[in-house]
Amino acid sequence: MKTGSGLRRKLALGYAVFGGLIALKIVEYFVGTRIHSGGWAYLAILAIVSSWLVLYFFMHIYQLRSGRKDHD
Repeated sequence: MKTGSGLRRKLALGYAVFGGLIALKIVEYFVGTRIHSGGWAYLAILAIVSSWLVLYFFMHIYQLRSGRKDHD
């Protein structure tokens, strides 16, 4: 079982990552609507970064490589 402070840290990290994803989506919107030539490269980079954040922090992809069997 997680302690109170450990759980608070994980929740704070989750909220920070969620806020970062929102910021990335806002940047993606402005890049997609304002830059007409060559904007696809910026959009691809932003999509890769946001996908990695979702995979790592919310889908816990790192647990597949470490072999951990415990659940949070």
